[in-house]
Amino acid sequence: MQKLENVKWDLSPLYSSIHDIKIQNDILKVKKLTQKITLEYKGKLKSHLEDCLKNIIQIEEISSKIFAFFYLMSSRDADNQEIKKSMSKAQEDISTLLADLSFFDIELSKLSINDYNKQIKASKLLLKNKPYLDNIRKNSKFLLDEKVENIIYKMSPFGVSEWDDMIDEEETKLSFKLKRKYYNISEILHISSNSHKSKLRNMALTELNNTLETSGYLNLRSRALNLVMGEKNLFDKERGFKHIMQARNIDNNLDDKSVEALHNAVLHYGSIQGKRYYNILKKLLKKKVLLWSDRNAPIPFESKSYIDWDKSVDIVLNAYNNFSPTLANLIKDSFKNNRIDAPVYKGKTSGAYNYTIVCNSSKVYTWTFLNYMGSIRDVMTLAHELGHSVHGQLAGKEQGVLQVQAPMAYAETASIFGEMLTFEYLISKIKDKREKLALLLSKANDWINSVNRQISFSFFEQKAHEKRKAGKLSIDDFNSIWLEVSKQMYGEDGEIFKYENMQNLWCYVGHFMRPFYVYAYAFGELFTQSLFAIKNKNKNFEKLYIDMLKSGSTKNATDLMKPFGLDPRNENFWINGIDISIKKWLDEAEILIKELKI
Repeated sequence: MQKLENVKWDLSPLYSSIHDIKIQNDILKVKKLTQKITLEYKGKLKSHLEDCLKNIIQIEEISSKIFAFFYLMSSRDADNQEIKKSMSKAQEDISTLLADLSFFDIELSKLSINDYNKQIKASKLLLKNKPYLDNIRKNSKFLLDEKVENIIYKMSPFGVSEWDDMIDEEETKLSFKLKRKYYNISEILHISSNSHKSKLRNMALTELNNTLETSGYLNLRSRALNLVMGEKNLFDKERGFKHIMQARNIDNNLDDKSVEALHNAVLHYGSIQGKRYYNILKKLLKKKVLLWSDRNAPIPFESKSYIDWDKSVDIVLNAYNNFSPTLANLIKDSFKNNRIDAPVYKGKTSGAYNYTIVCNSSKVYTWTFLNYMGSIRDVMTLAHELGHSVHGQLAGKEQGVLQVQAPMAYAETASIFGEMLTFEYLISKIKDKREKLALLLSKANDWINSVNRQISFSFFEQKAHEKRKAGKLSIDDFNSIWLEVSKQMYGEDGEIFKYENMQNLWCYVGHFMRPFYVYAYAFGELFTQSLFAIKNKNKNFEKLYIDMLKSGSTKNATDLMKPFGLDPRNENFWINGIDISIKKWLDEAEILIKELKI
């Protein structure tokens, strides 16, 4: 097994460096392919849809490869201006070229149903990618004039994405001083959540909250979010979306009522379970009221030991293998091919993610990004991101570049399922009741962060976007909304928490740059809990589950759940997801508390 410090990506299947001549050669290929499409197929999709799509697939594979390479390189060295400059140039070049393909969606949507179906039936390629093509036709009413769409695409590198890149870069420069030592944002967040010392957690959170403001980062994020919200309001109005969340719901292939039912179930029922957890935490921490820095506090008798990287890998591999050797073997391939970047180091951005692409003649590559520091949460994060990895590998091989990515709302299914496999494996190995109690409560807290916290974030966005329609928001406006939604989800000031040293924390939530991304986590958690609960009740479950992961973006949530006899359109589906997860864990925890006389 590799030492943690050596667990880093090998990006050579993409390019050797940012100076690799193959990058410019690939951009030239994109240029030739777009010219070919516009010259030979524009205005002729009535009879040449298959030929056109073949070329579009080539373009998608090449551009995905270029974008992935620069994104991955930048994540490892966010302050490297040479990488930023090369990435920006490539993005601008490709965006300018791809803008010429804006005719495709518009012309495709105008094909008669007879002309469309005739070509679909005559082509294996079109039939395979029919869900992708159907989706374009279904959402064509939100498209603008071709010239306008062309300009919008060409302008895309100079808007929100540029702000997002800049803020990521600035985030890596942030330095937080604690007891005469300096930490980056990943490290200070780790201390504020994972330290067993209440005073140190609060000192770390106070330093985080204050430095976000004094460094100027808070002001940057405020400006950036105002830009994001202002642009979104404009486009929503011009495209004809009826409300601020409609565009995201459509992208997620979800109806508005299902999304609303999810939010209501979490607010009115999930929050009850959250408060139940925090009341247990108050008792264990021997506090009358919790500080905001106590929200993720470790359970007092939770193991303080550092979990070595190799042990973490063994835990996750064993957990996956117990359920499906097929999935475990896919994970082994990621380690074998150096597709994981695990240690914390200078210049590396915070957080964790998985990036899957299809390129190089439909080969699938998946890279996992971590900031591993040895906590039980880091083990769960490893299991989570490797869930995304196996999802991407299966869907990429089955569906190809156009349909590899599941909509965000259920893109989290495999990752959360992987977490649950790991949780189930760990708890099966525990004999000590205190350790079992600690793990149950830790899992409940993770659930709250995935469900209650993300829905609270969604309410923050809803209120901020609505208020932005009347003009720019100040930092005080953002702070006020942040406090309002926190009280809405976690209780009034003094009920459970004292809301101190937390007013600026909205500004490091990077997902706000992608409006309404956040509710996907809650959707995915409850969606997956309902699925996981029947894992042992169907002898064909493993096959059905793997088939589901292979679907990529070709099915909606309802169709994905049909083989399992579940229906996410029913509001009780979400309530049941809460009952069989956090409620069950807290029931078990309270029994153990009584047995242990804590």
